[in-house]
Amino acid sequence: MSKKPLVSVITVTYNAKSYLEQTMQSVFAQTYPHIEYIIIDGTSTDGTLDIIKYHEKKIAFWVIEKDNGIYDAMNKGIRAANGELIGIINASDYYEPDTISEVVKAYLQHQDVGIFHGNINMLNMDGSFFKHKTAAKDVNNLCDGFSLFHPTFFVTKATYNQVGAYDTNFKIAADYDFALRCANANVKFFHIDKVISNFRVGGISSADRKKCLEESKKVLINNHIDEEKADSIYKKWKKHDRKNHIYRTVYESLRTFLPNKLMSRIALKFSVK
Repeated sequence: MSKKPLVSVITVTYNAKSYLEQTMQSVFAQTYPHIEYIIIDGTSTDGTLDIIKYHEKKIAFWVIEKDNGIYDAMNKGIRAANGELIGIINASDYYEPDTISEVVKAYLQHQDVGIFHGNINMLNMDGSFFKHKTAAKDVNNLCDGFSLFHPTFFVTKATYNQVGAYDTNFKIAADYDFALRCANANVKFFHIDKVISNFRVGGISSADRKKCLEESKKVLINNHIDEEKADSIYKKWKKHDRKNHIYRTVYESLRTFLPNKLMSRIALKFSVK
């Protein structure tokens, strides 16, 4: 293990020109210097290529080609990565400036850990703050729901070699499947109690919650949870999701006439956990 390990950061993007610059700048602004930046684009047509080419000298590897979904693109990035640690930050999301420094510090102190993760700020699509979420410290109950945040994950290359990358049979919840496979393989998780990433609510899993929950149920079964228990967990998720939907509907209505600072306080106090 190097005292200054190379960290690979992968950005997967498709027609996200409006947000990509912020994502890239958050990588370039990291206080940790030993970063290999990889961009995997699924043949964007919105001018994304111009942004990539403008920053080409700061990018270790980039490719623009069709893929079989977001997790296939992530797998391409993982295969291209040379770092001891690999983080994935999708276009539209961004890191805190000291994110990788904090992760590397934890990595050097906990050599038996395979996945480092942390807390997250949820943002509205316009970039304004929605709510802060703290990741679960105990991964023994992951089958009850994905209580970790994939945009904060930094996974060792050795863990991907051991467990494999993302199962592209899952189009929305392959990150949940990956986390469960790691937990079942006794990969150790380490929670960094700081904000690691800022995530815009509105991605594929946010846009179609019904499909996401149905696929997450299949993930449970794929990871040796019997169908009766998986169905029970699925029903609990649906109930929780209905509460979240009601809350979000009210929240969006209030946003039309209340200032962002007040809305942030409301989100912190009343959001469904």
